[in-house]
Amino acid sequence: MADEHIAETLNSSFIDVFKLRDVQKHFADLNIELLRGKHIQDDEHYHHRILSKYYIEFKKYYDVFYRLVLDKKTFEGVTYFFLTFSEESKGILSDYTRHRDLTAIETITAITLLQMYYDRYFENVKEISFLKDIKSKILGSEFSSLYKSVFFKNGARDNFTPKEWANVTKNIRNVIQDFEQLGWVDQLTQKGENDFSFVIKESIHRFQMMYEYEISNFEEFVNNLTETDNE
Repeated sequence: MADEHIAETLNSSFIDVFKLRDVQKHFADLNIELLRGKHIQDDEHYHHRILSKYYIEFKKYYDVFYRLVLDKKTFEGVTYFFLTFSEESKGILSDYTRHRDLTAIETITAITLLQMYYDRYFENVKEISFLKDIKSKILGSEFSSLYKSVFFKNGARDNFTPKEWANVTKNIRNVIQDFEQLGWVDQLTQKGENDFSFVIKESIHRFQMMYEYEISNFEEFVNNLTETDNE
């Protein structure tokens, strides 16, 4: 009976879309990526084209079969697609059955990337390297003391050992790998034992929408974290 009800809900034009060759060819991979929380923007040409062309039909599909919302936003002239819940949630790291909020380190890293995105506002490709950009920000930005308190034990210092830096590099790289799966960054490349690079994508705008409080109150957010850790 449930299957019959679903079939009745779908109109013929919706069903016909899934008979099209280009949809059949790419839908399996596209579906997996969306359900894992990925944001699809125009550099993923085939998937983005299908979602743009058949947005209404796909929106209905995810509503009927998953009770999820296929949404789209446009930022800096780039439209990206993603799945969310009917009531907006911060739970986007993982698939739709095991969603969770970003961790403190993930949130701080994403805020940092968002700042770097705007620092490179007029650059077409916003490429970031760990040594040149992230490490420099940790050591020399206006929030340097906050960064050090989060990334290092006993962070009220100016010098840290190679081992400590190696641990920070590893942790941030793991976060960037998670962001790559979300579609917020691309082209993650190892550039030596202690360095890597990547490109920030427009879809990081989604983080900006969901974590507005943490972004606007960055210092308070970090101080609350360190106070909790010290309890």
